[in-house]
Amino acid sequence: MSTQRLPFLVAAFAAAMLWGCHAGAVAPSPALPPNSLETIAQRNAGTLASLGSGLIYVADGFSNAITMYPKAGNGDVPPSATLSGSNTHLDDPAVPFVSTSGEIYVTSPLSNSVEAFPAGSSGNKAPSQHIFGHNTGLNGPGGITLDSNGDIFVASAQTNTIEVFANNANGNAKPIRTIAGSSTGLSNPKGIALRPNDQLIVADFNANRITVYAANSTGNATPIQTISGTATGLLEPVFIAVDSAGNIYATNFSGNSIVEFKPTANGNAKPIRKISGTKTGLSRPTGLKVATNGTIFVANSSANDIETYAAGANGNVAPLTRIGGQKTRLFDPNGISVF
Repeated sequence: MSTQRLPFLVAAFAAAMLWGCHAGAVAPSPALPPNSLETIAQRNAGTLASLGSGLIYVADGFSNAITMYPKAGNGDVPPSATLSGSNTHLDDPAVPFVSTSGEIYVTSPLSNSVEAFPAGSSGNKAPSQHIFGHNTGLNGPGGITLDSNGDIFVASAQTNTIEVFANNANGNAKPIRTIAGSSTGLSNPKGIALRPNDQLIVADFNANRITVYAANSTGNATPIQTISGTATGLLEPVFIAVDSAGNIYATNFSGNSIVEFKPTANGNAKPIRKISGTKTGLSRPTGLKVATNGTIFVANSSANDIETYAAGANGNVAPLTRIGGQKTRLFDPNGISVF
């Protein structure tokens, strides 16, 4: 092997380990047993109807695809649509974000890029925007979201930075601002979310904390809130969500739990709710979204499934629904979005 290829291969391997790229053929999850959690949920009248219409978008690095499922899906259901193929430029996709008008934004950590697709895209479709190249500063991009102006926020896990791009950025574009430096407290930032007032919330995976930044923060910005300490229950927080009341949710990757904090939480704050225990089915949870009605959507990377929990769920509770099994083609799902 040429020594000139070693730095690239090391960087690619690091990004793969970070966001779940896989080598070799690995079988998808087995068919679900007849008495699995979702068959129990089916006995609860009104459960599926309460989830409403629309789609769940799932980043599947194993198949280089974004797979989509009905929000009210349950059991071993095939994808409603799939976005994949060489034209998409997806490369171990980590996180999808769907805008309020339906555009699909995706981070690809192996190629250090962001792809954007028009609403309703599926199949082997080329992106309408493809942000990549040295000027972007992207390095292991994962979490992605849009602010009220449509500007694109991306967390670069390997450089402990947040890059912000203009809403029409394309090609080898420079960020319009970058959050970086020792005062930020960023440590392997993963999931990100924005409040309606554009305050930025970040899951700091390595530091077991959540940091919040003022709207329009740039440079070596100090967080306005830092949730950290033994009382928080944070253990490798990987994704972040905010509900309509402003409460902050995080998935604990190695803690197999979901914790929820009040909007003003700071310091060594105790969660107001925590979903954890054998009934939950949580197994290295990753992607996280909270619908407007409070329903919690979670991707389980080890269980190869998507689960939903009722608004206000707390303790050792079973999910409302579970999408999993061979037909789903889910394998190590990462980020999710709902629309």
